[in-house]
This record gives sequence, C-alpha cells and structure tokens, in this order.
Amino acid sequence: MKQTLFLLLTIAMLASCKSDNSTASNTGTASTDNGFETAKSAYETTPDRTTASAYLAEIIKKVSEKKDDKASVIALATTGYDVAKEQNISSRARGFLFTLLKEDGGHADTPKRVLDLANEMAGAKRPEMANIFYKSLIENYPNSEFAKEAQAKIDPAVSNLDTYILNIGENIFKGDVNKIGINRNAALKYVDACEAFGLVFPKAEKTPSYLFRAAEIAKSINTFPKVLSLYDWIIDRYPNYEKTPTTYFLKGFVLENDLQNDEKAKEVYEAFIKKYPNHELRDDVDFLLEHLGKSDDEIRKIIESKQQENES
Repeated sequence: MKQTLFLLLTIAMLASCKSDNSTASNTGTASTDNGFETAKSAYETTPDRTTASAYLAEIIKKVSEKKDDKASVIALATTGYDVAKEQNISSRARGFLFTLLKEDGGHADTPKRVLDLANEMAGAKRPEMANIFYKSLIENYPNSEFAKEAQAKIDPAVSNLDTYILNIGENIFKGDVNKIGINRNAALKYVDACEAFGLVFPKAEKTPSYLFRAAEIAKSINTFPKVLSLYDWIIDRYPNYEKTPTTYFLKGFVLENDLQNDEKAKEVYEAFIKKYPNHELRDDVDFLLEHLGKSDDEIRKIIESKQQENES
C-alpha cells in the first residue's frame, strides 16, 4: 500500500538517563580505542596475516567512527592499504584503495593507486571496473608510465566509456533474469562500472547520473547497503545535481520501507524538508512523516476515512 501511496518522565530521571548514556558512550569509545591499539601493537610485534586481519578489522571500525573527519579517514585508509598490501590481503587492499581514491583523489600517488586498484580488480575477475580504471589512466595521465601499463592491459574493445557502460547496462535485462526481469550478475557489473567511473571521473558532468542509475539498479536486486552508500555519495558530493532532492527522498523511503528503520528515515525526511521546503516532493514527504510507523492497513483506513468525510 505504501508503495502505491508513494506514487499517487522527572528531571532526575532524565538527568540519570543522560548520565548513563554518557558513561556508556565514553566506555564504548574507550573500548574501541583499546581494541584498536591492542590490534595495532600485536601487528607491530608479530606482523603476519592473523594479526594483520585483526588490525585491519579495527581500522575499518575506526574509519566508520571517523567518517566525518576526512583527514583521519585518509590516514587510516593509507595505513590499512599498506598493511593489506604487505600481507597480500587483496580484498582489504581493494577496499582501502577505493576509499583513498574517493577521499584523496588529488594526491600525487593517485595514478599509481588507480593502476593498483585496476590490477586488483582484474585479479578479482571484475574486468568492468579494471577496464574503466585503465581507461582513466590513458585519458587523464596519457604520458605517464602508468598509462603505458594500462594501455597494455586494457581490453582493446574499450574505446568509448559511455558506450562501454551502456553495453554493460543492456545486459541487465538479458539471460538469466529474476521474477522482475533483472539479471543479477549483469546488474552487479553495471553498478561496478558506474562506481568505477565516479571514482576516477568525479568532476565529469555525467558522474552523478551514473551513480543515481547504479543506485536504482542496486535497489532492484535488494543490495540496500550499496544503495545507501550510492545515495550518500550523491548527497555529499553533488548537492547541485538535479536529482539530489529525489535522492534524499528515496534514501528515506528505503530506510523506512525496505530496512524498517523509522528513526533514520525520520531524520532523512526532516533533512529533506529543511533543505528543500518548496520542492515538488514536499507533500509526499509530509505524508510519509505523518504516517511513519503505521502499517499499510492503518494508512488505508485513514485514507478511506478522509474520503468518507470529504464525500459527506
């Protein structure tokens, strides 16, 4: 039903709660810090894959905690990549490289990082991302040693990236499709391609559109963490993109209806109203806020009741 509607106590107690929450919060932070330092010390003492894996897990937690502190995220990701590369933990290396390219794309080491990530993706049998990374080196750093290596490794069929990504996208509706006509494997490749483009061509006019399309495809196959990360990418980096207000709306809708997180959805809806008070979606957001947490049946009864009042 919501899918359809989407379309058409004392001061002392409070003080006590606040004190308890503060204590719990501080304890949690201390615990996290201790875990990080313990894992770091263990790795520095005995640098092997076991201690590295534990240290990298703590670094990832720390990155999440410091997500609004760009300098800390970059420093942590740099350390994480160095450790992952030293211990040949490829999956972690790819993740940290992705973060470094996204958060520190202007760094002098960017061409090398792009090549490293391209090679990592090629090794992980994700050629769509690898080819786009190779192509970006050829276009953005044409006279560099990195471009020469990229030229030797790129699929010769990749000449125009827009055409390349379009061809990947056309496969979404072919072959082994699910009940709504989506080929999951092809969809994942398309999302990969759009993310790769956004990572190495962040200032291109078409980048937010690619990210938006990727989010919609990711939603169609229910990969909701990816959906939210793509929505946040658009919201954080492309505030002037014509579909950024819609992205806010869709983020709230996913949180509410797909992830059943009414608290987070409420935050997003309220942020939308504050940022876009006169947007054409304002009435829809007001409706969703007013009925947040209500079941489809409850909403149906409310609408029927209002219809009866209007008729009488």
